[in-house]
Amino acid sequence: MLKKKKPVESKQKLMKQAEAKWKELCWAIYGTKCAVCNQPANSIHHFIPRSRNGLMIYDIKNGVPLCISCHYIIHFSHNPADVFRIVNNIRKIRGKKWCKYIDEKEKCHKASFKTVFWLKAELDKLQKYGTKKIFV
Repeated sequence: MLKKKKPVESKQKLMKQAEAKWKELCWAIYGTKCAVCNQPANSIHHFIPRSRNGLMIYDIKNGVPLCISCHYIIHFSHNPADVFRIVNNIRKIRGKKWCKYIDEKEKCHKASFKTVFWLKAELDKLQKYGTKKIFV
């Protein structure tokens, strides 16, 4: 008799789980106010965009709560001065230690990520994370 193999979790399912856990932890750690203007936040922004560094997707320190206005400016403003003002405000609020961490992480690029193994490891890290204090 053949042994039944355990079903392999799909990448999409793991990505959804990791994204949900990442957001949950970011809300718990950073609160529900916009990091820039202190209005109620409605989204968690990836400071280092997912498209620029996939390894930072589920990094808690990469999450920044933003209101709809500030988030819109970052993604859609045609005025670079507005974007710079918001990004610079985030950097000031988070502090030098955070900026150094983000700048170093932004330079790191691995060829392979988003494999099922990598996603499981990231989800495991997030689940163990809890809401421990991180530098902000």
